[in-house]
Amino acid sequence: MNVPIRRLLRNMRWPVCLAWLACQALAFATPMVSNLPFDMGWNGADAQVQAVPGKAPAPLSPARSPAPVSAAKSAPPKANAPAAADSSPATGVLSVGPGDLLQVTVFGQPDMSAEVSVTDGGEVTLPLIGLIRIAGMAPSEVEKVIAQRLRERQYLLQPEVSVTVRQNRSQAVSVLGEVVRPGRYPIQGRFTVLDLLAVAGGLTPKADTVVVLLRKGEGGSAAPAVRIPIRLDRVASPDRSPLDMPLNHDDMVYVGQQKFFYIHGEVRRPGSYPMEPDLDVMRALSISGGVTERGSMGRINIHRKSEGTGAQDFSPRLTDPILDGDVIYVKERIF
Repeated sequence: MNVPIRRLLRNMRWPVCLAWLACQALAFATPMVSNLPFDMGWNGADAQVQAVPGKAPAPLSPARSPAPVSAAKSAPPKANAPAAADSSPATGVLSVGPGDLLQVTVFGQPDMSAEVSVTDGGEVTLPLIGLIRIAGMAPSEVEKVIAQRLRERQYLLQPEVSVTVRQNRSQAVSVLGEVVRPGRYPIQGRFTVLDLLAVAGGLTPKADTVVVLLRKGEGGSAAPAVRIPIRLDRVASPDRSPLDMPLNHDDMVYVGQQKFFYIHGEVRRPGSYPMEPDLDVMRALSISGGVTERGSMGRINIHRKSEGTGAQDFSPRLTDPILDGDVIYVKERIF
């Protein structure tokens, strides 16, 4: 620093001189870390602020404020806590049950691979392992159990096991009513209401546009069954979530016969017509061609049969709903 710059420039070569000047400029422009009131210690990806003894730590600017650590991140993980993915079954994955035919493959060990059937007690017998109870497990869980048994008995150090369901006989649903092939069908993967109707051959010409899904209650066999009506006329609708509802074991889909209402009197096309969702008196008159010139919109009568109360006759409003089996009669004008 005591050497004059002119003398230095005269005795040194230009590249060396320029490098020395750049180092001096960088030294004066960048403050030393030891002059700061705190030191920044870098540990991995998190920066920690350590105060230097004898100096008060300067407040951090908002741009350099460390992000708060959440409680879930700072809390130590529990030793025996299962992973979140293992605590809930995967969507659309069926469990193994009695009667299922499984293909167990141990890669590289054909003698340990076998095709086995699950007994009524939910057990299978495998080579070198013996009897294993697997009822209620998913195929991925069965793979883990078999691999663990092979390691425990020191047959293989790192076994690779694959379990596939060749025939599913324990998980099945039923379809009854106006379908081509009613019966009981096994669930293969994610099985929806539309899939079941397609496997059953489709609907007959007498089928209703609303089917009923009967599902067991969550309280066990003593709980009443849940009735879920599903409209088939919403196949092309964007909101078709009931049709895409996955079926559970022992679900039953009932397809009833098409329901009709009857209209006669002063209408252009009297007769019987199939029921439609959200049908009211005004729409029923429109379906029958409307009221004739001799008919009266104010003189309409409905004959309705109700269970337990017998038949009743009443004069409806145009917005009243029409039920299955209703008989609508449009009377003549008085004047």
